[in-house]
Amino acid sequence: MPRTFNIQNIKILLIFSIAFLIFISSCDDADNGGGSLLTPAYLLPDDDEISGWKILGAYEEANDYDSLYALINGGAEIFIDNGFISSVFQIYQRCVDGVCLGALLNLRIYDQANETNAKTTYDKVSTGISIPWKGAGTEARIDESGLASYMVEFWQRNFFVQVIIEEKSDDSLNIVKLFASHIASKIR
Repeated sequence: MPRTFNIQNIKILLIFSIAFLIFISSCDDADNGGGSLLTPAYLLPDDDEISGWKILGAYEEANDYDSLYALINGGAEIFIDNGFISSVFQIYQRCVDGVCLGALLNLRIYDQANETNAKTTYDKVSTGISIPWKGAGTEARIDESGLASYMVEFWQRNFFVQVIIEEKSDDSLNIVKLFASHIASKIR
């Protein structure tokens, strides 16, 4: 004889289903060393997500030590020694009415596994010639040490982020700040 469900059984099943979905949606990777379901590639802005800025070519990605060394050579040690998981590098260029010109913006996003590693990486890559900035992440700074560039660096959760523009003007400084604050808002 086939089993039938009465209204009471359906209500109980529905309540358990809803409770399970709430439980699953509230889970994050906090039990997993503070990690994140976010990936560096997910944090990259799309074309015109920052108005007037387009992606220039495909992003470069490192998911292991060898691929990181291939991207940044000698600079990889600081990241590897501090929990490196993965990174993406993307170049953007300002484009107006289909014409792209001006300085290139380099965006580098590193997943350092947890907050402690991200903070340690942030501290270790510092040139010591930077200005604290409260516009992005848990801690951020503006590095003006380049002769013809600005760099904003910040860390938030398990991510360490660098935004570099090869131009030194008030407008270019505002652009690196805009990119940094936009990415920080995606990390939450």
